[in-house]
Amino acid sequence: MAIVAGVSAVIAHYWGDGPWWLLIALCCVAGIGTPAVWWLRQQAVRWDRQDHALESTIRSALDDSVLQHVGDAGLEVFGVHRAHLHVPYLVRDAHADVLAAVEVGEPVLVLGHPMAGKSRLGAEVVRRRFADRPLVVPTPPRGLAQLFGAGASPVDTVVWLDDLERYLPREHFRVEWLDRAVRARNIVVATMRAAPYETYLPTRDVRRSQWEILERFQPVWLHSDEQERARLAAMASDPRTRAGILRYGLGEYFGGGMVAVERLHAGESRHQLAVAMVRAASDWRRAGLDAIPEPVLCALALHYLPQSALPVAPETMGDALDWAGEMIDQSVALLEPTPTGWRAFDFVVDDLHAHGRPIPEATWDAVLRSAGDRLMSVSYAAAVVHRRHDVAERAWRLAHERRTGADGPWPLDAGRLPERYGPEPGAAWCHGPPPIPTWPWL
Repeated sequence: MAIVAGVSAVIAHYWGDGPWWLLIALCCVAGIGTPAVWWLRQQAVRWDRQDHALESTIRSALDDSVLQHVGDAGLEVFGVHRAHLHVPYLVRDAHADVLAAVEVGEPVLVLGHPMAGKSRLGAEVVRRRFADRPLVVPTPPRGLAQLFGAGASPVDTVVWLDDLERYLPREHFRVEWLDRAVRARNIVVATMRAAPYETYLPTRDVRRSQWEILERFQPVWLHSDEQERARLAAMASDPRTRAGILRYGLGEYFGGGMVAVERLHAGESRHQLAVAMVRAASDWRRAGLDAIPEPVLCALALHYLPQSALPVAPETMGDALDWAGEMIDQSVALLEPTPTGWRAFDFVVDDLHAHGRPIPEATWDAVLRSAGDRLMSVSYAAAVVHRRHDVAERAWRLAHERRTGADGPWPLDAGRLPERYGPEPGAAWCHGPPPIPTWPWL
């Protein structure tokens, strides 16, 4: 006010004979203009702080001060597990529900059990519908506080909050921040596992503050029923993929498969016997059979141990089976118990097969002793998949000997096994089990 009074006094002193009304107008301008300049300076400081908060949050999330567009961001930015093989997206039943909610600007929370495919579903919705929008991925747990705490807010972006529970501590997420983001025409999509979501549900005596935030989201549950599994399986061209989807579900098979492979590799130092069991059970399936009897598994596992691990200690056979059979994120296990033994998880079998390790002789011997009426499948796998024509001939002869007494001799010509099984490349079985030959004498 002192500055305003001083400026007005100077104008009046030097005005002289000018019109009185113009003198009053200039004094008013001096009185209004000086506070306006001060306000603009303060607002500029505030805007700078907001821009810095937004920029620092984005830079911490993306290592880049320039926002990526949704269509340019890889799936890993959305928290989707890195794929060991290319997996085309198959549209889930819940896709339409998520799309309908974001179309009208509602924040969406995709819910489901671990490895259900929540992140992939949400990512595909926004990548297809909002590819041209900038993508904001705040770094948990303080990213939202940095972004909105200074009064800043992105506009017309996609705000992605994978595993929403990481942001939910009271000081890190407030209802007004979510409301502000929606008012600024941002698309907000979050994912959350069912178990932590349940912990935030209000009880008779307690209403958690975080529940007020969760209530702002439109929940979309990602379930996998039999009809959806059948529909998705029918869309897959690969027979192994079809079988995996039908058995586990789409997200469980692919998502759980990635984590299972990582668990197998991570256990190579501390759980050598368990990893050896998984490799033996996988080779059992690669050789054309399915579940391996437990006594055979325990015996064969010793042939898969590195020499430095012998003698076996301190891990026991029971400990190894417990570790290999433990559920991973409540969805899959490296080894699955069956009435006839232990079955290696499909995805792990595919991954180990892709590395091209030869099956040990001890495993081939055990397979031939246990094959029974599956000898022809073993013969096919040995000849076509592994190029072990010697093993294929042994399996052929064993099957021939067992059939001779009942039905007369087979037209056996083991020397022409490659011709009989066809020129199919050996790598083909990594995408499907070897088919059983359908010759008339079988």
